[in-house]
Amino acid sequence: MKKNIKLLFVYIFTIIFIVPTSICAIDEPQVSVILDNEFIVYDEYYGIPYINDDNRTMVPLRLTLETFGAKVEWDGELNLAVLTYEDTVVKVPIGEKFIYKNGEKIENDTYAVNKNSRIFLPIRVVMEAFDCEVLWDGANRIVIINSDYSPYIDKEDARFDLREEGNVTSVKDQKGIGACWAFAALGAIESTLLKQTGEMYDFSEDNISLGHGYNLTQNDGGYAMLALAYFARWSGPVLEEEDVYGDGIINENAKTIKHVQEAYYLPPDDLQAIKHTVKNYGGVHSSIYWESEKDDYGKYYNRNTYSLNYNGDDRFNHDVVIVGWDDNYPKENFVIEPEDDGAFICKNSYGTDFGEEGYLYVSYYDKYIGKYNMVYSRIENDDNYDRIYQSDWLGSVRDIGFNIDTGYFSNVFQTSDKEELRAVSFYTTGMNSKYEIYVVEDFNDKSDFSNMKFIESGFREYEGYYTINLKEPIILDNSKFAVIVKITTPGRKYPIAVELYNDSSTVNRTDSANNESYISYDGEIWQNIQSTMNGNVCLKAFTDVVE
Repeated sequence: MKKNIKLLFVYIFTIIFIVPTSICAIDEPQVSVILDNEFIVYDEYYGIPYINDDNRTMVPLRLTLETFGAKVEWDGELNLAVLTYEDTVVKVPIGEKFIYKNGEKIENDTYAVNKNSRIFLPIRVVMEAFDCEVLWDGANRIVIINSDYSPYIDKEDARFDLREEGNVTSVKDQKGIGACWAFAALGAIESTLLKQTGEMYDFSEDNISLGHGYNLTQNDGGYAMLALAYFARWSGPVLEEEDVYGDGIINENAKTIKHVQEAYYLPPDDLQAIKHTVKNYGGVHSSIYWESEKDDYGKYYNRNTYSLNYNGDDRFNHDVVIVGWDDNYPKENFVIEPEDDGAFICKNSYGTDFGEEGYLYVSYYDKYIGKYNMVYSRIENDDNYDRIYQSDWLGSVRDIGFNIDTGYFSNVFQTSDKEELRAVSFYTTGMNSKYEIYVVEDFNDKSDFSNMKFIESGFREYEGYYTINLKEPIILDNSKFAVIVKITTPGRKYPIAVELYNDSSTVNRTDSANNESYISYDGEIWQNIQSTMNGNVCLKAFTDVVE
């Protein structure tokens, strides 16, 4: 069984705040550049990016390319910049509408210029010459550069199966209990650990499906964000041998084995992104509709070919793990024939007597497969940080904001020792979110927000949960401190993820131990939502004790 991950919360229960008209007039932002999720900080000395008359983004050459890691040289005799990175040499002539990559001429529709003794280059053609992905966020005037980009899938990868690599764990049986979401979440994590580290684990579905903290029984079901809240607060995963499935009893003393520090949603119906993730990272937690009947499993499943193609009107209600694909899987194998061949290979939780030893094939054209796809992308050892400070025990359950795409949020915590603040974590509520992190090291009341100190900024492409390691740890000596995040999520009017109590929902508890959880539309006027809404913003802090 599965509840809707975000639609219910965002569209029905979203809280709207009215923004004073005095802050609505916003100047057109200058061009920004994000390289591998980090903003490049330009100034008048290096030059400021701009858009030229050809409507092309021009950026200062030296700072941009040196930040990328390239060697930058100037050939005054030939009037061109020479950029070297590993085995690639790019030459950029000033005033010409072309560049050279390892001697090959590449045409362009604009040219590099010398402006105020600074060289500005057309960023897209140059960075693509270094095999980077270059994207343009026009709404926010941001150039997004991904240096580790590679084409998702080679043409010959018509079929791939993690089983053939030994990167999936054994098929399990949920035994008629509505815990498919727990099996899918842990199955995906087990697969990722096998793929990334070679570590083999059997985690406890009993512990997560009984200990998630929501007002839901095992038979009521769950969903990916519920699983993520359990992982993010370090409640699990725990070993199966410490909390065996099916007895209806949770072992609350079972030891957490790993810390999940990052997870995100892939965009709906992005076939290539799903394939890329499965091939390079491991299993993907996804959802389907399953019409289960005692004798024939319903009219959409073919027991002879282990295939499913749902095209009805019912809502998704079952979770599986995508472990591979077959582009040539015949469309004729499905009871409801899709428009073309192709299927995802999915690990189910009905035991090995089901399907192809526990697996089934779900058509690319199935109504739900690939719509809601959770990737557990950063799984670390349980000693990665000494302490976690948090108040959002149940994680992100609603999105709130001020009817604009930007908002500030903050949690206040008290250390008990001399500690180093090493990282913070939070949720992004949509695609292409930009963040800025601030800290107040000695916090007494709301007036101290005026002393918040900028730490760093960055960017995350997908909606999800992210832990940001600070470049320089901050010493906190038995002090009360505030962590602040400014979030901008293009196209979203409610960019702040919160945990809010509602006695008619599945959320019947919130943790108000610190009593200070704030939001703001401008970073100056703050509202404590623990006192006004009985809720918390989703923002955690991670520290190490200083010996």
